[in-house]
Amino acid sequence: MNDIQELTIKELLNSNEYRIPIYQRNYAWGLGETTQLIQDIADYAKDSPTNNYYIGNLIVFPRHKDNSLYFETIDGQQRTTTITILLCALKHNYSKYDLSWYSKVNLSFDHREKSNLTLFALYNNPETINHGVVNANIMAVYNKAWSIVDKICQDKEISVSTFIDYLLNKVIILRISVPKDTNLNHYFEIMNSRGEQLEQHEIVKAHLMSPIKENQSAMAAFNLIWEACSNMDRYVQLNFSKATREKIFDNNGTENIKISFNDLAALYNKNSVLGNEEKNHSLERLFLDAANNTPYSKPWEEGTDKDQSETYHSLITFSNFLLHALKIIRSDNKEVVLDDKRLTKIFKSVIKSEKDAASFSIEFIMKLLDLRLLFDKYIIKRKQDKWSLKKLLPQKADKDKYYYKDTFSQTEYEDDGSGQNRNIIMLLSMFHVSAPTQIYKHWMNASLYYVYNHRNTNATEYAEYLWNLSKAYMLDRYLAIPENKVPFETIIFENNGKSINHDKDILWSNINIDEYPQKGEHVENFVFNFYDYLLLKKTKDTDFEFSYRTSVEHFYPQHPTDKDPMDFNHLHSFGNLCLVSRGMNSKFTNNLPGAKYENFGDAKAMKTYSLKLKSMMNTIKKGERWDETKIAQKEQEAKELISKALFSEKQLE
Repeated sequence: MNDIQELTIKELLNSNEYRIPIYQRNYAWGLGETTQLIQDIADYAKDSPTNNYYIGNLIVFPRHKDNSLYFETIDGQQRTTTITILLCALKHNYSKYDLSWYSKVNLSFDHREKSNLTLFALYNNPETINHGVVNANIMAVYNKAWSIVDKICQDKEISVSTFIDYLLNKVIILRISVPKDTNLNHYFEIMNSRGEQLEQHEIVKAHLMSPIKENQSAMAAFNLIWEACSNMDRYVQLNFSKATREKIFDNNGTENIKISFNDLAALYNKNSVLGNEEKNHSLERLFLDAANNTPYSKPWEEGTDKDQSETYHSLITFSNFLLHALKIIRSDNKEVVLDDKRLTKIFKSVIKSEKDAASFSIEFIMKLLDLRLLFDKYIIKRKQDKWSLKKLLPQKADKDKYYYKDTFSQTEYEDDGSGQNRNIIMLLSMFHVSAPTQIYKHWMNASLYYVYNHRNTNATEYAEYLWNLSKAYMLDRYLAIPENKVPFETIIFENNGKSINHDKDILWSNINIDEYPQKGEHVENFVFNFYDYLLLKKTKDTDFEFSYRTSVEHFYPQHPTDKDPMDFNHLHSFGNLCLVSRGMNSKFTNNLPGAKYENFGDAKAMKTYSLKLKSMMNTIKKGERWDETKIAQKEQEAKELISKALFSEKQLE
């Protein structure tokens, strides 16, 4: 047996047996990881259809039992399990592609019967699933897998058959068999103590620094800014020492950039305080380390305010942010896409196309810093499981200390409760939770592009832009008839975030699950969240917050216990659908609406629900029947509210 084998996905799933040992964690991937995986494969199927896509490693330990060989899976189980679930979804939802070769599931879990029963039922017949005994994670991914594939293929303008063909025959996994005499405990210890690897953004840094490598002061200034921007979980000003911060930014080092790149570089030649930033760090070594794929320490870590409390968490990584910045700076370059797996390739292409690479490097690093200031101030973050939108300011009593204040605060207080800041948080979080994956955050690119071009925007203007953008998402993307769909980039960079379609262009069937009974929740999450935003403006619900509700729940269940199923059109109507968390989806199981209210309709639980689900629960609370008539009424009410909002000239109050 070879130690390393290249296997296509078809070969992986059509030969040998793979078992997940009990010492491995259970299946833990969710919709974010699954969407990212499908998106990556679709990207390569569209852009590099003749090339293989290497999806990673599958580390296995060969074992024999009863004269049969099987592979104990040491590393790679999450990806392998997801691909198995994906094939099951394609098998049942897309009959145009011949998957008859896929004769059985060749993956199982040691001593996890619930996971095995779920996986094998999904392969054989999803209708036989016992919803009281399922692996919730496996089930949640299966329920959405087909609709994710279908949507991404539509967006990429490739057929599902093209996607499947590429997945099975061009996606390669490296199966690595460890020797039979391997000490697995020692192997795990080595795997878990692997050294830090050079990331793509560090390679990009080397390419950008190359044109200025003869100028030590310019390299120092570039490196200083780059490293400060790379820490996405601190406000960027705090990634500089206090003395440096006050040299670079206005208002005691908290607001706009007040220094040019050349002046910043010149400070290194004057033996100024900035020289301490690079203490014990050779600039030439910093560049060479990056060029030679060797990790290096961060010079700013020694000179920052480590005692400054920071509990904010960015929605994107630094690699993603680099692409957002590049897309804004070179918005006319169609090769710049928000996909960080192509980060190095994109930057190399842009640098090569520039007439003056050194000038571009300097332009980019200064605009990168500028955009980080805007990102910190105008894009939401997470703080202790809450959405936050704040700016950094110096304390009046002690200018050496800082505090965070609502970006659009109307008073001197940190949280003034005026509602304007909260409204913008609601709009931004509505976009984010609808598509929480790292890549292709078009809404974030649009928001940054707006504030980059509208300095010192106020709450009313920013909220109006975001509201118009949300209407464009609805009218020009998610409700549009196929021939009138508008690309996101056109919405952002050509249409200024405004919709161009009209009521005649709406395909209302897009808010319902379509004609395929097993197609999955093929209604865009953004549609549900947009509707929740409309309900929020009506109800003024102070408890509501957009969160990661990713499962579409049928309020009247698809498989009711001891009762006949509802007819297809009413069952899959928007009036009967809402978003819930994966955990709540598994709790509801096949309960009828009355039982759902009885078991989960208490005031505390209701605070965490979507407003659409809360409205459904309140219907039961009032003693009303949840039947076909009520569902049709709720769908009509939704259409009227959405239509009124989309074609209103005024921003919602």
